[in-house]
Amino acid sequence: MTENPVNVVVGTNNRHKFREISEILSGLPGIELHALSAFAGVPEIEENAPTFAGNAQKKAYEMARFIALVGRVGFASQSTSMDDDDETDFEELSAKRYRSASGRQRKVSLTPERMPKVTRPTNLDLLVMADDSGLEVDALDGAPGVISARYAGKHGDDAANNKLLLKNLKGVPPEKRKARFVCEIALASPEGILFTVRGTVEGLIIDEQRGGGGFGYDPLFLYPPTGKTFGEMAGEEKNKISHRSNALALFKVELKKLLDKR
Repeated sequence: MTENPVNVVVGTNNRHKFREISEILSGLPGIELHALSAFAGVPEIEENAPTFAGNAQKKAYEMARFIALVGRVGFASQSTSMDDDDETDFEELSAKRYRSASGRQRKVSLTPERMPKVTRPTNLDLLVMADDSGLEVDALDGAPGVISARYAGKHGDDAANNKLLLKNLKGVPPEKRKARFVCEIALASPEGILFTVRGTVEGLIIDEQRGGGGFGYDPLFLYPPTGKTFGEMAGEEKNKISHRSNALALFKVELKKLLDKR
């Protein structure tokens, strides 16, 4: 293995998610993680794929293409610290590089079916990981699925989403309320998609909210082995069994395989 680390950009602006990913991947040698906040101007990627995997792949690939296109890959002088002062430095550095670019680059937007897959990447200079996750309920034919965060119409309105979910499940007996949280994580280079992994956790949707922790559908999602909803669990307990932690464990295995091929 070469001495130079492989640079992996974590494609999220969520500080807590970055820390969680950093902790899980911390034992993997040969990589250096970078927050997306290190790069100014990265556009929001439209999540218009019909599957979690498609959205994760689209986000990872388009972010990798954008970062490479505007020539802002100067990782050696950057820090992965998430302190506020460092974030400001990241933004200033990225903005300076962005201003020095031609300004003629435009966002590349490909449908998931057209995104290239890479089995033998020519280099590993820049990698971006991105995820998409949500809830699938069997009695609703997999809904809310990829629109989990905007199930009731407005993105991120947890109260409205939970209310609509309970309305749509009204009269459905407990034994038919099986559901799962799903997380798909994709890794891409500017050349294409390197791999995608899927993590799930099975449970049941109860008929009233329990617990004030977590977010989203957590207060309605009962995890039978513990008898608790995700909303009743402490963060550490949930993170050990969550769909994201399961996906990250698989991601770590696949990334190690990729690094071992260098």
